[in-house]
Amino acid sequence: MATNDLISILDAAREVGSTHLRLLMLIKQGKLPGEMRDGQWFVSRNSLADFATVEGEARTAPACAASCKASSCGCQ
Repeated sequence: MATNDLISILDAAREVGSTHLRLLMLIKQGKLPGEMRDGQWFVSRNSLADFATVEGEARTAPACAASCKASSCGCQ
């Protein structure tokens, strides 16, 4: 990963509305590319953007399916 493309997982977690522990877990599971430098974990801004898109969809879909009564939205 290019150095100027990296963001710490603490900052990344704030940006995507998650926790640094969740991001670290995803890195350890191989679901989010990460890199350790000088004892601190970093992710690329591109991979973070991809994660935010997928994570956002995952968060809204179950809530919609659980509470949605409209047949036109496609969640049922």
